[in-house]
Amino acid sequence: MSLYRKYRPQTFNEIIGQEHIVQTLRGAIESDQIGHAYVFAGMRGTGKTSIARIFAKAINCQDKKNGEPCGACRICKEMTQGSFLDLIEIDAASNRGIDDIRDLREKIKFSPNVGKYKIYIIDEVHMLTSDAFNALLKTLEEPPAHAIFILATTEIHKIPATILSRCQRFDFHKIESEKMFNSIKEITKKENIKIDEADLKKIISLSEGSLRDALSSLDQLNSFSGGAISSETLEDILGYSKEEQLLEILKLIQSENIGKIISFTDGLINDGKDMESFLKNLIIFLRKLLILKIDNKIQSDFSNSEKAAEIANGFSLEQIVRLADVLNSVVKNSKFSFLPQLVFELEMIKFISFSGKIDFPTKKENPNIAGKIVNEIKNVLKTNSKQESEERIEKSKEEEIKETGGKDGWNLFLEKMKNEKMILYMALQGCEYENFNETVRVNIYNSFYFDRLNEKQNLAFINNLFEEFFGKEKRIIIQKGEKEKIKTDTISDALKVFGGELVE
Repeated sequence: MSLYRKYRPQTFNEIIGQEHIVQTLRGAIESDQIGHAYVFAGMRGTGKTSIARIFAKAINCQDKKNGEPCGACRICKEMTQGSFLDLIEIDAASNRGIDDIRDLREKIKFSPNVGKYKIYIIDEVHMLTSDAFNALLKTLEEPPAHAIFILATTEIHKIPATILSRCQRFDFHKIESEKMFNSIKEITKKENIKIDEADLKKIISLSEGSLRDALSSLDQLNSFSGGAISSETLEDILGYSKEEQLLEILKLIQSENIGKIISFTDGLINDGKDMESFLKNLIIFLRKLLILKIDNKIQSDFSNSEKAAEIANGFSLEQIVRLADVLNSVVKNSKFSFLPQLVFELEMIKFISFSGKIDFPTKKENPNIAGKIVNEIKNVLKTNSKQESEERIEKSKEEEIKETGGKDGWNLFLEKMKNEKMILYMALQGCEYENFNETVRVNIYNSFYFDRLNEKQNLAFINNLFEEFFGKEKRIIIQKGEKEKIKTDTISDALKVFGGELVE
């Protein structure tokens, strides 16, 4: 059995963190003020489902004390074994439709089989469809006295306000690192797992406040190492970067030697390291350096405190803040790049260029990649420059056309209208204008289009867009074209197509 299942809390006393929620629920149980619906919101692995089960156990327990389930009665034992009939857990991710909720509404009418209450735990409730939420709303408004709903979610913003207003809401916080460390350390002793405290703290750091994630990582490492987890195992399995590597890359950034930075990242890739994981570890490490820079009295878990202090002193506070911002941008942008390594290298070049002279690699230093990287950087810069130049020329031509107006200006305006309102574009497309001064008279030969264009709303839209496009006080007047003109144009077109001539 996995560690997180084996050591799942069975009482409120065993819950790590979430004291504010435990105290509130205990008080409700002791005073017999049980609500009919609860929402448990928070990130993964913070105890939502565990507390929901303990709460369900406590309110049905036959011998509860101080709001805690006894753990010895029939109901407590059945709940621990997962065989209690009055506890129904629903996964909303796979049972998200209106038919699933209708089925629930039909079954909820029946009284509990054994306990006092029938408890419905709906996990990932935000995955329900809008129709399913509407069906659930009616049940939450007028539930049977024996029914209690516990809705668990990691995305509270996706739950309709009408649902939230009918529930008691509890927000689960990330579990504090120190509390998680003490809890997992006890588990390692019970399981006879050997691991250094520094490595255990790294596992907790990677879990980002999720106890389940931390235990799953520990379980994976233990299976691989056979009970003795080393730093090398941690690095290989979880992709955690050694502190020496993080200090090395920061030292290279300080020295402003782009050639060695490229060589370093090239070595990471050749060793099969994941660039994104390395960058995330670097950001976490940089935050610790930032704290050290702000106040060196604050204790941080550095393996080499002297080296870390030396690196921190080599950066100004502004540089650390800017570097952290750059690295966050790299992590975000590298997800959309086929070569995340290059994204990092280019951003480092930009960062160093603000600090001092860039020391580009020479072919002698790195014959394999130096010339390639430098040329690629130059090509990128050249392409960007060319694109910007072309855009400026195009923009300049467009401004000139707008200034002079005429046929080109009218065609540009029609293209703008095409993007804004297609029906008006179609009506204006075959028309003619008489002049291009402050007032532009437009001849419309089609009666249907003439009537539509002269509608107050359409005419106002055309004039507003016309004035906005040319940046001047210009006005369009829609007028009816002469029928003779239509006839003449039609005959001329026919003569062109069939190659004839007009005989008087």
